[in-house]
Amino acid sequence: MEVWEEIAADANVGARRLVAEYGDRLYGASVALCHDVHAAEDLVFRTFERAIERVAAYDPKYAFYNWLYTIMLNFFRTDCRKKKAIVAEEDSWVQEHVPATNCDTDSACEKISAEDLRSAVDRLSPVLRETVVLHYYDDMSIDEMAKVMSAPAGTVKWRLNKARKMLKRMLCGPLAVAHGEEVS
Repeated sequence: MEVWEEIAADANVGARRLVAEYGDRLYGASVALCHDVHAAEDLVFRTFERAIERVAAYDPKYAFYNWLYTIMLNFFRTDCRKKKAIVAEEDSWVQEHVPATNCDTDSACEKISAEDLRSAVDRLSPVLRETVVLHYYDDMSIDEMAKVMSAPAGTVKWRLNKARKMLKRMLCGPLAVAHGEEVS
């Protein structure tokens, strides 16, 4: 029996299985989005609560995790709007908020720690951060991301490219981006 069927049959048993199967994965993605463990826990709790309430609305032709993630992402976006935390993704924002580093060579970029990368991802705007989290943390394809984010695939590709350039600028300096080097 699938998780969603179990929730529909018995909410208590289904809820336990839902948390056991998807709790860690959603929590990891939530921490990456919120960069605050308490906010992440609340986000995951609200996601599970909404999923249990509205399990009848789930369409089994789509991946259950993507449905859960969409619920979580909608809560995250709502929270950001409430806090007025969505920052414009214009170059002026980049110049103002993204400090340039002194390392502008490829060898310096190779020495970046996981902690530095995590910190740089945390400094991205919420929209770019969720794009990076979906692609690199949750291993979703552009098409899967487009469905979850309710955005055209071209927009998702643009956001991912913008995020890569910003991360490279934050971690390797402005010259790496100015020379048009790609981040893979």
